[in-house]
Amino acid sequence: MGKGLLIMFVLGTLCVSACGDVHKKDSKSVPVKQEKIVFNETKVETIARLQELRKLSEENYMVADANTRMVELRGREMAQLKKYRIQVEQEAEEYISTQKKQLEEEYQLRMFNLRMQLDSLKMRSKNREQLENEIEDLRLEREAKLAILEERKQNYVNLKIKVYKQAMQERLDAEAAKLP
Repeated sequence: MGKGLLIMFVLGTLCVSACGDVHKKDSKSVPVKQEKIVFNETKVETIARLQELRKLSEENYMVADANTRMVELRGREMAQLKKYRIQVEQEAEEYISTQKKQLEEEYQLRMFNLRMQLDSLKMRSKNREQLENEIEDLRLEREAKLAILEERKQNYVNLKIKVYKQAMQERLDAEAAKLP
C-alpha cells in the first residue's frame, strides 16, 4: 500500500506540474468555437485577397496582351510603310529622271558652247567677264530648275506617304477597337 500511495502521489504531482495552475486568472486559453471563428474569418479574408489578386492578374494580362498585339501590328505596318516609301521614291525618281536628263542635256550644250567661246577666242576682259557671267547665270538657272524638280519629287513622295499613313492609322485604330 505504501508503494501504491507513493506512485499516486508522484503521478498527481506530475499532472499538476504539467498542466500548470488551474486557477491562474491570466490564462490564455481560448474556447474552441472562438478559435474556429477567427480561423474561418482569416480564411475568408485570404480567399478574398487571392480572388482580388487573380482578377488584377487577369486584367494585367489582358492589357499586356493587347499592348503586345498592337506593338506587333505597328511593327508590321511600319515595315510595310518602309517598303512602300522605297517604292514611291523609286517611282518618283523614274518620273523625274527623264526630265532631269533633258534639262542637263539642254544646259550642258549651251554651257559647253559658252566655255568653248571663252577658251578659244582672244577677247577683251569685258567680253570675257560677260561670258563668264552668262555661264554662271546658266548654271544657276539649271540648278534652280533641278531644285524645282526635286521639290516636285519630294511633294509627290510626301503626298503618297501621307495618304498611306492615314490608311495605316485607320487600320491600327480598327484593330485597337477590337481589343478588350
